[in-house]
Amino acid sequence: MKKVLALILALSMLMTMAFAAGALAESRGSIEVAVTYTGDQLQVFKGLMEKFTEETGIEVVIDEYGDDYEATMKTRMAANTMPDVFQTHGWSLLRYVEYLMPLNDQPWFEDYDESALGVIADENGTVYVLMLNELVNCTLVNRTVCEEAGVDPYSINTWDDLLAACEKIKAIGKTPIGSNSGSGIFANIAGTFVTYEGESNPEPEAQLNGTYDWTGYQASLMAFVKTSVEAGYWAEDVLTRSNDDMTQKFAEGSSAFMLGNDPGFLISALTLNPDGDFIILPNFASAEGGTQEVNIGEGDTFGIWNETPNEELAKELLIFLAKPENASEINAITGKVACLKSSMAMDTGYGLQKLTEMQEMCADRNIFYDNLWDRKYMPSGMWGIFGNACNDFFGDLSDENSDAVIEYLRENYNDLYEAANG
Repeated sequence: MKKVLALILALSMLMTMAFAAGALAESRGSIEVAVTYTGDQLQVFKGLMEKFTEETGIEVVIDEYGDDYEATMKTRMAANTMPDVFQTHGWSLLRYVEYLMPLNDQPWFEDYDESALGVIADENGTVYVLMLNELVNCTLVNRTVCEEAGVDPYSINTWDDLLAACEKIKAIGKTPIGSNSGSGIFANIAGTFVTYEGESNPEPEAQLNGTYDWTGYQASLMAFVKTSVEAGYWAEDVLTRSNDDMTQKFAEGSSAFMLGNDPGFLISALTLNPDGDFIILPNFASAEGGTQEVNIGEGDTFGIWNETPNEELAKELLIFLAKPENASEINAITGKVACLKSSMAMDTGYGLQKLTEMQEMCADRNIFYDNLWDRKYMPSGMWGIFGNACNDFFGDLSDENSDAVIEYLRENYNDLYEAANG
């Protein structure tokens, strides 16, 4: 009986100790984190949050908003009930800044590469987010398809050069441009037609001051789309092709180019075809000698709500994410390019490899690095408008519909500009 009682007492003590340890961990509290991640990226992030909890005793509640992220966050902003930590997905200064806490005093701030500060620092040099990596937006190329068609992708400098390459690729029975229609086509390559120095219709100041009339946009970017669609250079299912379909066709060698996309797509393509030979190129110029541009935007970027009751716990999470071994894990799965010096030094990710290769092979070109065009030159809210306009135009390329699409863009641009500027 004494042995039994001793055993019961010992088990009771162990349970008490376990409970106390658990209570101690829980006593540190929990934080809510909102993310855009889905699929494999979400699983990697969840794994990191489990590691964070094990190390710190801080519980993390993850809001998985996915495709509903922007709409949900706008609702939460209106109610002023933000998550403790949330991804700003490109809009730290242009949408979320009034809800964010300045973070220049954090230990990882001095670790930033200069290119990052050009995207996330305001005019006073204040930074409100931890940005682990940069979003690089450019032209994705299946080099194998190009070689089969006798096309040297590094000889493509202008959009006219691309059209000539597309004709050769079409001749071997492949789809030259594998992109789907949507916001990216009408926004991500727009600057190379209507904004940058040496392009066919540059009017950057008009775009920024609310006086843009969109006629140059219609005469250049939309004319390029019409010409290339009517020539049969896009997939027949361009209006319904999902991102998964687009990546699959590109990976297997059914299509050659994806316009205005980031190297993250190449990570998925490489998973589908480990032997794939993929490269990236700048977005091409619309005139000889014009700017070949690469968009740089916020990549995986986290901010802290400036009214959070859990400020210290939230800051501890950002310090954890900034550690090079953790940042590099996220960089690897998203395919974006590291922008913290400590993680850049150990970044062996495919995205950085492809960007470095492009810079070496295109060293003699006039390449310009700028923020994502719609974020810099358009009022907030235009991204969805571009998607609607692009899909509408791909469905009807007539001159009458072209005029209607331009009027739709003009009206929404004017309304959103007025709403933003009073």
